[in-house]
Amino acid sequence: MQDITVLMIVIALAGLGTYLIRVLPMKWHERGQQQHSDKAHSTRLIPVLQAIGPAAIVALLCISLAGLLTPPSWLSDSLCVALGLLGVMVGHRLGGIAIGTLLGVLTYGLSLYVLL
Repeated sequence: MQDITVLMIVIALAGLGTYLIRVLPMKWHERGQQQHSDKAHSTRLIPVLQAIGPAAIVALLCISLAGLLTPPSWLSDSLCVALGLLGVMVGHRLGGIAIGTLLGVLTYGLSLYVLL
């Protein structure tokens, strides 16, 4: 019973962290627009806000797959994760967050199927 409680606390903290990672930069951006009417402040923050989606996807993918890395298979698992992250990066450059997510998942799945 205690393991389930700890698991639920970890899941809740991970959800809160994900929420804060997405909300805080937008709140800072809104506050910056209210305080500074110049365009220079707004244009500096736009690339940061655009990078939040792929960064969150990669962070969640890494955390999700960290438990799969056992000592005997760490090399093949690491290669699969690296290929999946490469797929996310290439897909994001080609067509945005949705394509990046889809290509990352497909790349990871195919590399996992081929290597294991």
